[in-house]
Amino acid sequence: MRTRHRVLLVLLVLCAFVVLAVGVAVVLLSRFAHVPAPVPAGWSAPASLPTSTPLPTTRFAFDSDRTGSFEIFTESTDGRAPAQLTRDDRYDSWSPRISPDRRTILFYRAPVGTHDRDQSVVSLWAVSAAGTGLVELRPAGLDGWVLQGHAEWSPDGASLVMFGGSRINPQIQVTDRLGQHPRSVTSRGGSNLDPSFTPDGKQILFVGCPHAVCTAQDYEIYRVASSGGAVQRLTTDELRDQDPAMSPDGSHLAWLTDFGGPGVGVWDVRIGDAQGRDPRRLFGDGGVTSRPEFSADSRSIFVHRVPPGGTKFDIYRIGVDGSGVTVVTAGQPGNNEYPSP
Repeated sequence: MRTRHRVLLVLLVLCAFVVLAVGVAVVLLSRFAHVPAPVPAGWSAPASLPTSTPLPTTRFAFDSDRTGSFEIFTESTDGRAPAQLTRDDRYDSWSPRISPDRRTILFYRAPVGTHDRDQSVVSLWAVSAAGTGLVELRPAGLDGWVLQGHAEWSPDGASLVMFGGSRINPQIQVTDRLGQHPRSVTSRGGSNLDPSFTPDGKQILFVGCPHAVCTAQDYEIYRVASSGGAVQRLTTDELRDQDPAMSPDGSHLAWLTDFGGPGVGVWDVRIGDAQGRDPRRLFGDGGVTSRPEFSADSRSIFVHRVPPGGTKFDIYRIGVDGSGVTVVTAGQPGNNEYPSP
């Protein structure tokens, strides 16, 4: 009997310890998830966007670490005449997005060495297409958001869509063109990420995981009206899906999928009809590909990728039928990423 009592006592103590540990972990996680970065004391919301003469449609924007830190560049779509727009080695500047009128470029910044690996310290910036008038639109922590990222223009250039919110429950947000006055489009459990507008601006595509704890296969592509409301799920599989984008003519939906494998895995672009049906892989190899962006004529997709056996990212262009693969930044130094045609 004494032995049994001792065993029961030990079990009770262990159970109490586990409950206490779980409670402490929940409290710490909750605080960690909901404490935003401090907004710089001297920051104020901008009154206007920087603009210049429009960037020609024969040029695209991208980021590159060829100078040491990541900076924003533009160059010809055939890989010629690169021009550097930003110069500040205190930061990594990345993920440029050209405005519909091609006069302004959005991009993100993070402390140098961070790049795109920590969405809690990134800030949203804008610069003219000529590289002038640099302005910070959204510092980290603004509006109480712990995370922010993936800003995209509306087709008319009047607003932006992005994700923002707590670490464990970010939502899809629409702001004005200056990144201010956010409005939540979604109010769902789990993570809501990677938004983009449909070509008519009436709907928003995004990646969602409805669970508090998400595994790779939980991330699927969804669609919601730009004004909010009911959410429609477009993909149903056990693969991690990211970065949905619709072609300007509305005929195709492309997105990124993780097909598993060692290390960072095998990532490829899949493309289907406007509903995401009957998807097919574009590259079909063992490379690592990221974030598809359609050309203005809807015939091609731009990505950055590391091919099988490669050692750095370069900008690729590929036809929507999988033909005509071109390494746009072939022979150029450094990693070259996040194209915006």
